[in-house]
Amino acid sequence: MAHIIELDGVAPRIGEGVFLAPTAVLIGDVQIGENSSVWFGAVLRGDLSRIEIGARCSIQDNAVIHCAIDLPTIVGDGVTVGHGALLEGCTVHDGAVVGMNAVVLQNARVGERAVVAAGGVVAERMQVAPGVLAAGVPVAEKKPLSGSAARWSEMAIADYQELRRRYLAHGVDRLATQTAASGEPVKR
Repeated sequence: MAHIIELDGVAPRIGEGVFLAPTAVLIGDVQIGENSSVWFGAVLRGDLSRIEIGARCSIQDNAVIHCAIDLPTIVGDGVTVGHGALLEGCTVHDGAVVGMNAVVLQNARVGERAVVAAGGVVAERMQVAPGVLAAGVPVAEKKPLSGSAARWSEMAIADYQELRRRYLAHGVDRLATQTAASGEPVKR
């Protein structure tokens, strides 16, 4: 079941219509915007600073989102964070896509509607411009997005909004529990 864990008196805040998979873990200062989804095995650990996830985001299976001391992780609206991706102390702007197993490190920024390709590493303090495809280790901007590639973010948002609705309709999220620092369950 999903674990929503209060830490140091701060509990995760979850917007309306959010789907939390039964094995998702949210700890401490985490805020999830409305109609977002956090999928199986994802961990959002707001123990050193805060994590803000915007509306209509998809945090996919086994993604890890962390922060650093006094360095929050901020994810804008309509962002897709792919399976196994890692974000730490960074900013990902509206409509961006962070591909499967990609990494975005401290003080890095991913521009609006940019795509970080699967396996890419956005190094510390690196900036990915809006509307480009960035790939490699570390990433380099390969080309401006156009045509169907530019619409991929919108398609990903629509697909995961439909999946979110389906899973909610089947009651999968009702398996979630919230745990206080004492270890006692808290009603959601």
